Amino acid sequence: MEAIRCHALVLAALLFLSVALAARDSASVNDKVIRIDLIHREHASSSLKSATPKTTGEIFLAAVKRGHERRTKLAQHMLAGGRLFTTPVASGNGEYIVDISFGTPAQKSSAIVDTGSDLNWVQCLPCEACYATDSAKFDPTKSKTYKTIGCADNLCNDLPYKSCTTSCQYDYLYGDGSSTSGALSSDTVTIGTGNVPNVAFGCGHSNLGTFAGAGGLVGLGQGPLSLISQLGGVTAKKFSYCLVPLGSAKTSPLYIGDSAVTAGVAYTPMLANKVNPTFYYAGVTGITVAGKAVNYPAGTFDIDAAGTGGMILDSGTTLTYLETAAFNPVLAAFKAAIPYPDADGSFFGLEYCFTTAGVANPVYPDMVIHFQGADYNLDPANIFVALDLEGTTCLAMAGSTGFSIFGNIQQQDHLIVHDLVNKRVGFKAANCETI
Repeated sequence: MEAIRCHALVLAALLFLSVALAARDSASVNDKVIRIDLIHREHASSSLKSATPKTTGEIFLAAVKRGHERRTKLAQHMLAGGRLFTTPVASGNGEYIVDISFGTPAQKSSAIVDTGSDLNWVQCLPCEACYATDSAKFDPTKSKTYKTIGCADNLCNDLPYKSCTTSCQYDYLYGDGSSTSGALSSDTVTIGTGNVPNVAFGCGHSNLGTFAGAGGLVGLGQGPLSLISQLGGVTAKKFSYCLVPLGSAKTSPLYIGDSAVTAGVAYTPMLANKVNPTFYYAGVTGITVAGKAVNYPAGTFDIDAAGTGGMILDSGTTLTYLETAAFNPVLAAFKAAIPYPDADGSFFGLEYCFTTAGVANPVYPDMVIHFQGADYNLDPANIFVALDLEGTTCLAMAGSTGFSIFGNIQQQDHLIVHDLVNKRVGFKAANCETI
């Protein structure tokens, strides 16, 4: 009897140990954090940088032009009520890239990072039509882990436009007429500190456009095909980034999973837009400029039934665009608080500029965007950009119709958290060069 009791105790202990180990392994999988370097397209290490080095002002103005184009294409998509078989981004408008490798052994490429897109894809051999890039094209025949995805697979059904022969074929049309098409595939992907098997991506055999000269695109949107959604079983379904200022010698950290910084993050609900579900929205409850509340019509930032309206958080757009009903009084508040003479910024596509020539220590007003449950404090560096050494300074915001965008100038030197598990967005002021 004693032997039986001992045997039972041993079995119970082994069972408990196996359950504990399984739980530990499961937790360690979901607790994995992947760190990636986000590289601005004009950074010294970028394969996309201009042949001639640019000043910070020149980098900003070129980014503003791309941002205007991106907002225009996004507006076309929004006003169509999501009925177009297009992703809203324009192909040449990526501001940040990452190094990414596909296959076993790994084949390195570069890719635009976009929080407004879902599909990950790379230019592939054989090329029916490919644009010029310094990134090598992925050769699936040289990867021992490459597979095409079948027509009955759920990921194939998640494509907005597809066709099927023996495997799932995708066709993506971008807002500026550029496109990528090929085989929906899966392979091991190496990105930052992560090496992840069986990631679905588009193996693009026909790619028309420039895509900023990058080898492909990494989608960080909310859709099932995005990198974030696919890594949900490997990391926590969250990502965060901290954008360094324009012209910085550092790269910006991007974390997939829990970020290294969690204390002091203020959260606001992640709002849903059923018509445009890829994008990340947050609710705006008020705006303060120079310590005074700005008055604008109630409902200005609401998402309506047609999918228009709302505030989109977008890392690929440079300026913040506010609905005109809010932007006009915000602009008036800044003009009232700034004592310096106006300068003409229309040539640069900017709504308001002024000059601080001859002013030893110019003083600028601050701004607070009040999100639901979380105040976002904007320092002058997040509001104004100096264009030259003569003191020409411009507001990094513009008016918009149909929706608003929270752009990357305003996001710089802040940790921005996208928590898809708890459906919330977080903010915290930070020195992004030291994270």
